[in-house]
Amino acid sequence: MDIKIIRSPRKFMENKLKFFCKYSLIIFFLNLSISSEKEYFQQHVEYEIEVTLNDSIHCLEAYEKIVYTNNSPDTLYYIWFHLWPNAYKNLETAFAKQKKRFFDTKFLFSEEKDRGYIDSLNFKINGKIAETEFHKEWIDVMKLKLLNPLFPKEKITIETPFYVKLPKIFSRLGHTGKHYEITQWYPKPAVYDNRGWHPMPYLDMGEFYSEFGSFNVRITLPENYRIMATGDLVNGDKEYLWLDSLASLGDSLHSLDKKEFKATLKDLKKPKKNKSNILKKMQQILNRKEEDVVVKNTKMKTVHFYQDNVHDFAWFADPNWIVRKGSLEVEGRKNKITLWSMYLPKNAELWENSIEYLHDSGFWFSKFNGYYPYNHITAVDGDLSAGGGMEYPNITVISEMDSKHLLEMVIMHEVGHNWFYGILGSNERDHTWMDEGLNEFCNIRYWDKKYGKDNMRYVVNDFIQNKLGPFSIANNLKFGFFEYTGYTSWIKLGDEEKLETSSNDFKRRANYWLSYSKPMVYSWHLLHYLGEEKIDNILQAYYTDWKFKHPYPSDFFKYVKKYSGKNVDWYTSDLFYSTGYIDYSVKIKNNNAMFKNNGSLTVPFEVAYYNKNKDLISRQWFENVKDQKSIKLDKEIKSVIIDPSQTLPDINRFNNSTSKPINFTWIFDQPKYHTHEIFWMPWFFDYNQYNGWTPGIKFSNGFLSQYDYNIEFKPMIDYTNNNIIGSIAYTKKFYKIFKSYLSQIKLKYDKLYGRDGLKIYFEGKYKEHLKRYPVLTNSLTLNYHEFSSDVLDTSYYEIENQSNIYTEIEYINRPSAILRYNITTGLKKSILNAKYTKVHLRANIYYKFTKNIQPKLRIWLGGFLNSVNIPKQYLIYLSSGVDPDFTNKYILNRTNIQNDVSMGLKQYNLSGGPSIHGIILDGNNRLKGVDSWILSLTLESRLPKTPGKFFVDAMFIINDKIYYDLGWKTSKGPITLIIPIFQSWDQNQFNNNDQLDLLLKRIRFTIDIPDFSGNFL
Repeated sequence: MDIKIIRSPRKFMENKLKFFCKYSLIIFFLNLSISSEKEYFQQHVEYEIEVTLNDSIHCLEAYEKIVYTNNSPDTLYYIWFHLWPNAYKNLETAFAKQKKRFFDTKFLFSEEKDRGYIDSLNFKINGKIAETEFHKEWIDVMKLKLLNPLFPKEKITIETPFYVKLPKIFSRLGHTGKHYEITQWYPKPAVYDNRGWHPMPYLDMGEFYSEFGSFNVRITLPENYRIMATGDLVNGDKEYLWLDSLASLGDSLHSLDKKEFKATLKDLKKPKKNKSNILKKMQQILNRKEEDVVVKNTKMKTVHFYQDNVHDFAWFADPNWIVRKGSLEVEGRKNKITLWSMYLPKNAELWENSIEYLHDSGFWFSKFNGYYPYNHITAVDGDLSAGGGMEYPNITVISEMDSKHLLEMVIMHEVGHNWFYGILGSNERDHTWMDEGLNEFCNIRYWDKKYGKDNMRYVVNDFIQNKLGPFSIANNLKFGFFEYTGYTSWIKLGDEEKLETSSNDFKRRANYWLSYSKPMVYSWHLLHYLGEEKIDNILQAYYTDWKFKHPYPSDFFKYVKKYSGKNVDWYTSDLFYSTGYIDYSVKIKNNNAMFKNNGSLTVPFEVAYYNKNKDLISRQWFENVKDQKSIKLDKEIKSVIIDPSQTLPDINRFNNSTSKPINFTWIFDQPKYHTHEIFWMPWFFDYNQYNGWTPGIKFSNGFLSQYDYNIEFKPMIDYTNNNIIGSIAYTKKFYKIFKSYLSQIKLKYDKLYGRDGLKIYFEGKYKEHLKRYPVLTNSLTLNYHEFSSDVLDTSYYEIENQSNIYTEIEYINRPSAILRYNITTGLKKSILNAKYTKVHLRANIYYKFTKNIQPKLRIWLGGFLNSVNIPKQYLIYLSSGVDPDFTNKYILNRTNIQNDVSMGLKQYNLSGGPSIHGIILDGNNRLKGVDSWILSLTLESRLPKTPGKFFVDAMFIINDKIYYDLGWKTSKGPITLIIPIFQSWDQNQFNNNDQLDLLLKRIRFTIDIPDFSGNFL
C-alpha cells in the first residue's frame, strides 16, 4: 500500500534553507581548511654541535643545541626527530629490511661489532628535561614531547648529548679503517610543512627531506687528518694554511713527468728510504702507515665550521688524502668560489683533473639555474656503498670509478645536487625525480656544452675506447646512451611504476633508478621541443623563487606551463603520473608520409625530409598525433626520418626512418638507428680437434634493446678440411604475448665439428606484474643433426642423422635474501631413427647461513619412458656428459683423438645430468652412460676460513648400485680444479700403498659449462 506524504510549501522551503545553510558552512570551512593547507611556510633550525672523533674505537662523542622556530600557523605539541645512526643498530630497522627485500645480504650478515647506533641522549627543552617516545615502527625516529605548546612564531631551545658508534660503511655513514664519512649522524628534527609532519626512517634506496637553517659545528679529531665539511672554517687560518701547503704538494706531485709520477705514487703507497726531498716531505705528510696514525698522532685539533641556508651537515676525514685546490668565478657573485678535491694516492692518476670537473660543474649549473651561493665546492674520495657518489651541502663523496669520464660524470652529478635538492630542498624521499631526474637533465646539458664539439663523447673504459688505436671500440659513444638504453629496455618489460611513487614504495628497484633516466630523456626532448631559452627561463625562475625552500611537483610544473607557451601535459602529467611508452613509425606510400603512433603516449616529435642524395630539405614538428597522420610529400622528398636529433624517448628508433642505408661498424659503437647497421669483427676464437683453428668474420645486426631482434652471421675457414663452415642465427623478442611478459624465438643453423645442425627454439617467461620472483619459463626446442662420417668419437656418438623435440619448464624463486631455488622438468623425444623418451627433474636449492657459508643442494631424477634404439649420445652419463645437441661450442674435442692440444670429454662438466664430481668409467675406460632411472644428490658448500668448496655426491641407479664420493674443488672463472678425496667405486683406494699417487690420478681440471638451453640431459 503506497502512502503519499504531502508537505506544505512553507515547511519545504524552511528545510531547504536549513540544508543550504548547514552545508554552506561545511563547504566554507572545508575551503578554508584547504586554503590554509596550501599556504606556504617553513620552519627554521639553528644548530650548534660540538663533536669529538675517537679514531681508536671509531666513535663520536657530541653535544647538540638547536633553536627551533615554529613558522607554521599551527600550535605544536611534539617534534619528530631523526636518529638515523640507529638504522645500523640491528636487522629490524627499515634500512635493514629494505636491504633484505632487495636481496642485499652485506648488512644482514654483518657482525654486531661492525654495526652502529646513536645513544646517550638526554633531551632538554629550555633547560628542562623532556620526555621522548620512539616511533612504533622505526628505532631511528623519535618523538620529542614538548613541555608546553609551541605557538606560531615562537621558538624553543633543545639540547642533548649524544654518542655515535660508527658502523663500517654499509651505506652512507661510517668508516673504513681510518677513513671517515660522517653523514646523517646527529639528531635532526623532521620537516613540518603545509602537509604535516614528515618523519622517515633512514633508507639506502631513498634519500631525505630536511629543514633549512644554520650549522655551527666544532669538530675535534687527531691533527693529522685532512677534514672538509659543509660550511666555511671559522678562525681557520692555521687549518687553511696547512691545507694550502698540502695542495702545493699535490700540485707538485702532478707536475712530475709520467715516469716520476708513477714511481712517486708507488712510494707513497709503500714508503721506503732514500727518497728525494719532495718525496720525503710528501711521505711526512701523506704517511699511510696505520701504526703512525694510531700511536704517534695523539695530538688533537678542533676545527670550527659554519654555514647558513642549508638543510644538512656532513664531514669527511682521512689522514692520507692528497689535496688539490682551485677557484671558480661565476656571474652574479663578487667572491670566488674555492674548489677542493681530496683523494687517496691510489686514485691520484684518475683524479688529476678533479679540480677541472668541480670548476666546470659549478660554472654550468650556475648558468643553467642560478649562481652558487656558498663559498666552496668540495669532492672527496670515499668508500661509499650507497651508489657512485652522495651529495651534501658544499661537499660530495665519490666512490671508486673506472675512467676519468665516469669520475667527471659522478662529480658533476653530485655537485649538481647542490641545486637539486640542496638549494631547492624538495622532498626527495617521496618525489625522487625532483632531485635525481632534474639533476640528470642538467648533467646531459653540461656534457653537451662541454663536449658537444666532440659529439658528446663519453669514455667508460679508457683502454678499450682510447688505447687500442685504430682498433679502439665505441669511439663515438655519447653521453646519455646508457640512460636511454636502460629506460627503453625496462619500459618494454612492462614493470614500470609511476615516477610519483615514494622511494620505499617502489616494488622493483629498477623503477627507483628510472627516476633518474626517464625524466632526463623526456626533459632532453622538452629542451629540443621548446628551445634552450625557454628551458633557461623555466629553471632560472624556479630556482629564483624557490631557493632555500621546499618546492613540490606542482610548484615546478607551474613554471613549465608558464614559460613553455604550449600544451606540455605529456611532460607535466604523463611522464610523472602515468606509465606507458612512445613508439612512432613512418612509411612512404603513394608519395605520402604515413606516421603512426604505435605507443600508448602522445608526444610531439620532429620530422626531417631528405632528397635522393640524402640532403636535408626541411624539418617539421608534429603535435598530438594520437593514432595516424598522413601528409603529401613534394616530389623531391625521397626519405623521411622521425626524430633526426635522437631526443625523442621512443622505445623503437629502428622504425623511425623510411630509408636505411647499410652501415658497417667495427665491433660496437654508438648505434646509428636510421641505418641497417652491421657490426663486424674478425673472429679468431674457434678451435676444435676436427676443424682445427677456424678464423673468420662475425657480423651482427640488432641485439640492442631498442631493436628486439638479433641477426648473427659467422662464416669461418676450415683449413684442415678445406671447407667453409660457420653459423647463422636469428633471434626475435616479443612482449606480452600468450600472457608472457617476455618471449623469444630463435632459429640457428651451424656447420661445425663435422655436423650440420638446425635448431628452432621458443621460450616464454611468466611472472606476476611488478614481482621479481617467482619466474616460470616454458621452452620448446626442435633439434636436427646431420653428421659427416668418421668424424665423431663413436664411443659416444652414433653417426646417424638425429632429430628430437625437447620441452622444458623451469620455476625460479627467491622468497628471501637467504633462500633461492629453481626446479626444472624436461622431456626429450626422438623424431627420426631412434625411438626414446627421456625425462628429468632437477632442483637446485641455495641457502645462505652466513656471509661465507651458502650450501647448495642439487637433486636430479631422470630416466627413460621408453628406450628403444637409444643413440649413445643420448644416454644418461653418470659424470659429466657429451653435449648431444651441440649446444656449447667450447667443447674442443669430440673425436677419439687424444693429444696435448685438445681436451677430451672427461674434462668437461656439463651440468644437465647427474653430474657426480668423480669420474665413473665403464669397462672400456670411457664415461659410463646408462638407460636406467637415476636419483642423484649433491651437497656442496664453503667452510669458514677455507678456500674453495667441499662436496658430497650420492647417486642411486635402479637395478644397479649406489655411487658416492666426497672431495674439494676450487674455481677460477670457468676452470675448476676437482680433487675427489673418496670414491666409493674405486676398489683400490684402501689397498694401494701409495695413497698420494692414487689421489693425484683422480685430480682433474674441468671447464664448467652451465646448461643454458636446458638441452643437456
